[in-house]
Amino acid sequence: MQKQETDLLFDRMLENAVKEFKLTPQHALLQEKLEQMDRDCENMFSADEQMFAAECFAYIREVNRREEAHVYRSAFRDCTALLRWMGVLA
Repeated sequence: MQKQETDLLFDRMLENAVKEFKLTPQHALLQEKLEQMDRDCENMFSADEQMFAAECFAYIREVNRREEAHVYRSAFRDCTALLRWMGVLA
């Protein structure tokens, strides 16, 4: 399998895992907290501060998304190494 195909496969698998997580009660609680934070920002901050906070939150989400993808791919490599070490894979 070529790297581009592997990358596409990992991307799809990660996307499916994220979709599954979004169906959990834990995600619902986290989403509720994020919405409360948005409301708090609207009530507590000026328009300029709200814009700055929104930019910060967007940047944090992007960093988290990239970190999530890196950890997901690393877990696959670790799993493969472990299966090789156990003799399950050649």
